[in-house]
Amino acid sequence: MSLPRNYPFTFTGNVGEYFRIWIVNIALTLVTLGIYSAWAKVRTQRWFYGHTILDNTAFSYLATPIQILKGRLIAAALLIIYYIASHTAPLIAGIIMLAIMIGSPWIIVLALRFAARQSSYRGLRLNFSGTVGEAAVVYLLLPITTVLTAGLSLPYVAYRQVRFLASNYGYGETQSEYDGSLKPFWGVYLLALALLLIPMGILGYAVYSAAQLTAMGLPKEIVSAAVASTAIIGVVALYLTIPILSAFVQARKANLFYNHIALGTIRFRSTQRSRDMIWIYISNIVLIFITIGLFIPFAKVRLARYRAEHLTLLAEDLGVFTTQAQEAVSATGSEISDLFDFDIGIA
Repeated sequence: MSLPRNYPFTFTGNVGEYFRIWIVNIALTLVTLGIYSAWAKVRTQRWFYGHTILDNTAFSYLATPIQILKGRLIAAALLIIYYIASHTAPLIAGIIMLAIMIGSPWIIVLALRFAARQSSYRGLRLNFSGTVGEAAVVYLLLPITTVLTAGLSLPYVAYRQVRFLASNYGYGETQSEYDGSLKPFWGVYLLALALLLIPMGILGYAVYSAAQLTAMGLPKEIVSAAVASTAIIGVVALYLTIPILSAFVQARKANLFYNHIALGTIRFRSTQRSRDMIWIYISNIVLIFITIGLFIPFAKVRLARYRAEHLTLLAEDLGVFTTQAQEAVSATGSEISDLFDFDIGIA
């Protein structure tokens, strides 16, 4: 058996080109009262996919604006009904919210399957085979345990969600497998929790000080003035910690996802670094704020380029693998080409 070759991902998109697409998309979406947003999404996705290169071949995004528009019209209609009901019939609004919550696993699976089937490489679509039952467990039932355990079950929930995703993708008839374990997730989330305790501790100290001063009989004005600086520091620290933790967790989860997923004989190597992602997240937020949003396209391209540059595919011969996958799927082409009528994104 020959040693696997490295096939690095690259991102070739130009910031100036995407900025023009982004600004035109916003203008046309506003002029058409949101209708053009479906075309804007497809145009954006095709641009990012088309500039993501693997072995000198770009990925393709196959969804059409009409498919996206159908989904958005359905979502908009549901939102309008809920909004009206919340002001006129709160019971009906509550029933709608309950129905959405119960149906969320179905929505998640549809969205994941739609996104996969609209992603193509060398003429062959990806696929997602996860079931609604599995999604109900990992996205609806298990998250309830995080409340019951004061967040202590969060590493296990995250592990199960990553495993659900990583073990249900396919390319042709080749199904993905996941060999990751729970242990690394504990390290990620325990460290994140430790970092979160810093601003929470400051805020807790402010509350404690206010209670102590109030018990001493001091006027509310004096108490407020005495703890104001501590409370402000705590709030600022909390707002700074949130994007830091988000970047840290996202980088670690990406590595845990890609480094333990196998697609037949193909493996991946992800080398995202937490400190890099933290710097990208924080600087993007600051620059977006300073430029009143104009830095958004630069931030998106910057993030896409970093993720591509830190992902490598390992295979003995990628060309042979894709050819074999294409031949295998030809007998079930009708199933692979089945499209869902709407697209609901997952945050």
